[in-house]
Amino acid sequence: MFENFTRIPEEEQRRILAACIEEFAQHGYAGASTNTIVKNAGIPKGTLFFYFGSKKGVYFYIIDRAIESYRKSFLQNAGELPAELFERLLYLGRERLRFAVREPVLYRLLFSAFINLPPEIQAEMQSRYAGYQDAGLQLIYKDLDRSRFREGVDVERAVAMVYLLMEGIYNSSLAELKRLSPEQSLVFIEGLTGEVQQYFEMIKRGVYRD
Repeated sequence: MFENFTRIPEEEQRRILAACIEEFAQHGYAGASTNTIVKNAGIPKGTLFFYFGSKKGVYFYIIDRAIESYRKSFLQNAGELPAELFERLLYLGRERLRFAVREPVLYRLLFSAFINLPPEIQAEMQSRYAGYQDAGLQLIYKDLDRSRFREGVDVERAVAMVYLLMEGIYNSSLAELKRLSPEQSLVFIEGLTGEVQQYFEMIKRGVYRD
């Protein structure tokens, strides 16, 4: 579908993609300007649409690449997942924040895409990436130790509740994370993990056996 783009030299591809990623990461889909993209990429505007067809085509192309980059980063850096729910969620959260430190622009792009869905492409975003979101949930549930939950606890609902809490805490930390150096960021992540653990200890008393 993007053969015209993939045929050009790799250095030119990287320059164009960098301009696209930066603009969409900074301003989101609705606020991004294709005029700014082509100016920063050093190409005519018609060339951008020749490669991708439309602004939406550009956006989905770079979102696909960002997701693939995150997936590869996780596979390269992550080890065996803990079987216990709260340890697993902490582990996944820590890995995600470390990706944010390594690839801040890509992470900001993904955060903007999935948290602040543009209304004009919301339905297509949800349909296109439903499998990606389902895969994330399956990663949480796979080989999860359910033996510690109290009888009668709906495990799926409990997991969803804890996951949403963790998301809220981590997402609220992004502004602070962006201001820190890589070294400071790692210290900040460890401190944030400790904060999340405190919340988890309270929740455990409600959903786990004594």
